[in-house]
Amino acid sequence: MSRDSFQRINGECFTKNTGWDSQIYDQEIHTIHIPEAVRKTGVTTNEIIAEAIAFLHYDGIIILENAIDTSHLDTLNVILSREALEIAANPTHHFNFGKETQNMDQAPPPTRELMFKDVWCNPFAAAILAGMLGPRPVVHYANGNTALKATGRQPVHSDCEFAHPVFPFAMVVNINLIDTSAENGATEIWVGSHHVSTIDEHEPEMLQIKKEVVEERRKHSPPVRACTKKGSLVIRDLRLWHAGMPNRTDEPRVMLAFVVQPTWFQGRSKIKLPVDVKDLVESWELEFDADWVDEVDHKKISSADVDFGSRSKVLGKYQNRIAQKPMYYANSY
Repeated sequence: MSRDSFQRINGECFTKNTGWDSQIYDQEIHTIHIPEAVRKTGVTTNEIIAEAIAFLHYDGIIILENAIDTSHLDTLNVILSREALEIAANPTHHFNFGKETQNMDQAPPPTRELMFKDVWCNPFAAAILAGMLGPRPVVHYANGNTALKATGRQPVHSDCEFAHPVFPFAMVVNINLIDTSAENGATEIWVGSHHVSTIDEHEPEMLQIKKEVVEERRKHSPPVRACTKKGSLVIRDLRLWHAGMPNRTDEPRVMLAFVVQPTWFQGRSKIKLPVDVKDLVESWELEFDADWVDEVDHKKISSADVDFGSRSKVLGKYQNRIAQKPMYYANSY
């Protein structure tokens, strides 16, 4: 079901290689290919779930290949690519880490005819996330990142600037609408960094990881690029270090993003959805923590005030304790 996937280090493609210097770990993003016959059934086997969960714990990220009907992605890409320049021209629109990155929020349209289930609630991702997070996980974020032509990049960061738990409490589903490569801004990924990610590695009250911490990790575990084929989706731990990279092409690279958390975590963030799709959304395997409103302008959705923390009183009581490795934890054995 799996294969060694081609990734990139410092812009160069490589596959699994045992010839590295012994001081540098073999970095790759594990890829699981969904056979076409399985994709058409929408039924996830236990073997797929087991493989996915194993590598989500191990690496903090996986790629599910051939998980989505590419015609659905083509339909969305025609619409969102056309809207991208219009949105970018809005002086109040949110760009991630400043306009020089040309990496901006761009959400999918929440209309019945465009809310494809294999995009909004992919059955393979839903089954894996239920195994990872518990029954009927909750979507607290539905947005996207579009990389326009640029030369600037994002700093290395994780998506949680607060004292977050050291166990999996949120997973991100990323869906690129086109093939991605280093040329059009495939995300830089620091494989396995979720194991060492705590608030202490961050610049104070910021998403960015401290530069000296990044450079120390680079010595033994340099980053790779999440190059994906159209029809793939990426699942990653929210704690994983990553960075948006410049798109050097003229075509916008749209990447949808859904953040899913356990029901018991009682996440804070809500998404806005139109009430006329409520019956559709409530029939899906994932729950959506939504404010149901008459109308949603997806072109104005922003991630500026998102909060992936918890409303749980008991988790709040122990927040500082569960945000650090236990005192009995040792790196040497």
